Amino acid sequence: MKIFIITFAAIFAAITNGYSMSLKEAVSEALNNNLTLLIENNNLDIAKEDLFQSKANFLPSIALTGTISETDTTDVKLQSGVKVSDSSLNGSSKSIILSQSIFNGFARTYDLEASKSNYALQKLNLEKNKQDITLQTIEAYYNLLFLKKTYEAYVENFSNVNQRLEATKKEFEVGLLSKTDVAQAESFMNSAKINMLNSKVNYDNAVNLFNDLIGTESGELSFSNIPVSLPLNFSEFKERVIINNLAIQMAKLNVDIKKAQVGYARSAYYPKVDLTATKTEFDESSTTIDSGTNEEVSATLTWPIFNSGKSISNVRKAKETQNTYLIILQKTQIDTLTLAKKIWEQSEISKDQIIAAESSYKASSTAYEGTVIEQKVGERTVLDVLNAQQTLLNSEIELINQRKNREIIKSQVFYLMGDLTIENMRSL
Repeated sequence: MKIFIITFAAIFAAITNGYSMSLKEAVSEALNNNLTLLIENNNLDIAKEDLFQSKANFLPSIALTGTISETDTTDVKLQSGVKVSDSSLNGSSKSIILSQSIFNGFARTYDLEASKSNYALQKLNLEKNKQDITLQTIEAYYNLLFLKKTYEAYVENFSNVNQRLEATKKEFEVGLLSKTDVAQAESFMNSAKINMLNSKVNYDNAVNLFNDLIGTESGELSFSNIPVSLPLNFSEFKERVIINNLAIQMAKLNVDIKKAQVGYARSAYYPKVDLTATKTEFDESSTTIDSGTNEEVSATLTWPIFNSGKSISNVRKAKETQNTYLIILQKTQIDTLTLAKKIWEQSEISKDQIIAAESSYKASSTAYEGTVIEQKVGERTVLDVLNAQQTLLNSEIELINQRKNREIIKSQVFYLMGDLTIENMRSL
């Protein structure tokens, strides 16, 4: 009978036949095919145009106007009773109007600040979406590897248990084993079959989810450790999270936007000064004037005194909105640091878990080999062999699981620091 021992290296070895997709390739495919990123790129372009328009508000506006008129005068009679001959005038004028807002209560300044913060926010939002997709792809990649290798392990386990059942039946026929031994072997075989079928369903579902995520067929996957260096201690990790975490940075920018909106609302209290310069050239505008040039400069002061309390209400509303986003910022910081502490603890524990899982696997392998030998010389029963084989299977799967968890936790650490990019992770 084939001994059921699968080394960890063999479990995660890349399959040479067919196309093998690396983790870096999977992340690249997911980023290239994700429709959400296309939407966020468009939103970034919109924010860029809003910023341009906010800057343009500081520039003067120039308008060119022209008019042409035709006037016919007939049946004109003076007060003396003398009748005047008919006349026709074809008048025209051309005007250049230059207008500039001199002061508008700092509304333009606050609008520009809000637009700058919103543009920065959209850039961060795009980057966060990229890192969200990267993290999802990494998790899906290693989960798919785990479920594939788990399914393969259950397939081999079913084959070995089935062989053991056949051997048990033959030994029963010659009187070496009892019906109880056969029944126990059949029970293990049925259990192994159920595990194999369930793992096949889980594996197929994982394949479909992974292909949907990356937008293409995955092919064969190959395991590799993510080549990153984690922070030396939690203090360093915490500091990098506080400074670079994308969710925290976005929450801060939202507060900046709402602060600028408070200033914009307050600008309604202040007067507004507009300057207008006009130059007009006209021809045949009247019977006494043939042509001329008119130049005019005017300044307009507008100061809203009362508008039914709307300005005060808008300021109060803007302040309350700002307070809401200040609370959101505080909550985001607390929640993120709480999660960071949890992930760091898992990262520290994962190293010991892998060591324990490797030791358990080695011990289970040794125990299984010894049980098979002892069963051949009559010192162990078939049930002992099946139990040892099941223990070995469980230890193998646990080892795969711990290796998988370690890589996912590493990616979560970098995600919380805002550094989960292909560039920072070098050759995935």
